[in-house]
Amino acid sequence: MDITQDLTAIRQERNLLFDFYGPVLTQKQAACFTMRYIEDCSLTEIANELDISPQAVVDFIKRSVGRLEKYEKQLGLVRKFAAQQALAQDILAKLDELEQQIGHTEPATALTNQIRSAVDEMLI
Repeated sequence: MDITQDLTAIRQERNLLFDFYGPVLTQKQAACFTMRYIEDCSLTEIANELDISPQAVVDFIKRSVGRLEKYEKQLGLVRKFAAQQALAQDILAKLDELEQQIGHTEPATALTNQIRSAVDEMLI
């Protein structure tokens, strides 16, 4: 994995943490985090927009990431969500295999469509 993929993975992980735990951040922390990781602003742009120093931006971002990671460590909601998503994808793959094995009879198709709809609801 190259550095770009690593940075993208880190950004995605942090955005997911923010989706789950963002409300626990202070207003300033949330603003800095959003501008940095969601809007992709530079530290200087954030500092100018919020009328704070670039070092303050770094501090706010560092504290917000630390706080989000602390909540994840304690609650594990993102980890549980990812496991649920993987399980749902596995169910859909096995459902595809089952359809291939039993054919496309009307009762089988109706039942597999119901299961597929239920799993799709889980993924939303």
